[in-house]
Amino acid sequence: MAEEKQSMSRRIIYSGWDFQQALSALTFLLEECDFDEKYNRIQLRKFRCYETNLVVSFARPFKVGRGREMLNLKEVGFEFTELENKLKEKIIHLRDKVVSHSDEEAMVFKVSSFKPFEDKEIRMPLEEFSETLHFSEEEYIEIQKLLRRITRVIAEYKFDYAQNNPDGFSELKVSTPNNSSKKDAASGVSS
Repeated sequence: MAEEKQSMSRRIIYSGWDFQQALSALTFLLEECDFDEKYNRIQLRKFRCYETNLVVSFARPFKVGRGREMLNLKEVGFEFTELENKLKEKIIHLRDKVVSHSDEEAMVFKVSSFKPFEDKEIRMPLEEFSETLHFSEEEYIEIQKLLRRITRVIAEYKFDYAQNNPDGFSELKVSTPNNSSKKDAASGVSS
């Protein structure tokens, strides 16, 4: 067996974490958001923060980046249903056009100005941005099911791999030297 086949793909390992992050963000959103309620802009922005983390974390494994390959879920025995594939494509489109890059054609905002004082020629600028969520409650439920299915299949793949390749599932990956002095704020672990 070739050397590269003896260790598990780092993309699979890290993607499992990415999908767990996406699922956590979605869980927080679903726990806190009542889709029948009306929320003020600040509350909606909090939900958008959860949604943004969901989108970025979900899409990351499917994007080619510096020094990493794109995740191939078929490698772990996962096949998307037609509905799941549509949701995946919508999430990746949001990541590419709205969340990560703010493409011009996807921007939604209104700018204006008003005169706050009758006796002064001062104009105050106003900006309004869309704070609405990009998915319906039903879509979030389907994404949650998808994420649970993906994380289960990846976990089963890792478990089986560890049983069959105990030495191949042993690695400590640390960040590159440029980032080695930074500490993880939550754990205090130097990376």
